Amino acid sequence: MPNGERGQDHVLVDDVLRRAGVDLWGAGANEPGGAHAPGLPVALSLIARIDGAALVRLEQGDAAAYRAEYRRLNGLLDEAVGALVAALRQRGHEAIGAAATIYSELPESGDWLAAGVFAHKTAATRAGLGWIGKTGLFVSPEAGPKVRLATVFTDLPLDLGTPVTEGRCGSCRRCLEACPADAGRDVAWRAGMAREELFDAAACARHMDALGPAAGHTCGLCVAACPFGRPRAG
Repeated sequence: MPNGERGQDHVLVDDVLRRAGVDLWGAGANEPGGAHAPGLPVALSLIARIDGAALVRLEQGDAAAYRAEYRRLNGLLDEAVGALVAALRQRGHEAIGAAATIYSELPESGDWLAAGVFAHKTAATRAGLGWIGKTGLFVSPEAGPKVRLATVFTDLPLDLGTPVTEGRCGSCRRCLEACPADAGRDVAWRAGMAREELFDAAACARHMDALGPAAGHTCGLCVAACPFGRPRAG
């Protein structure tokens, strides 16, 4: 396809997502497809930033603003997914959306970590938008882990990002030190590694269960602690 047409497709996607409030996006190859990924060649990763004020209040012991922001961004991303899917289908392309994770809709196993049907972090790393940190978080160089993610699969032939295949956290341990469940294993991520090698999901789940429904089963302390995405002084 001529570069001019690819450029028009990029502008279409960018316009739809910016108007929907999405902060960052990228395209990656959906090969090999991850668990629950449809058989379409391109995975568009959508990123919305968490409001920094909510994270400041979280670190001060007030989690209510963080929970509200979490729900707001899930709703924003779900609407963005719907808008992009509609726009792509109107142009004659196949498109299937994977909504942001909603922990209130648990699978039969009851595992809140499995509540999302697709690992949005997989699409984001394949699109070259970031890597996985030491407590299993997706980390964007611009926004850190202070984000929510969603994905749209399509056959739209866009230019693809270069996949990120290794962690870039270096010797930083801030998320590990902030984790009340001691869930991180202080291991550098690499693409394809089992989650258990990087992160003790069971310990994290137990901590979430202890927080209970009143806390929204959200913690976020490792998100707030990460230096990536923090405003620079001065």
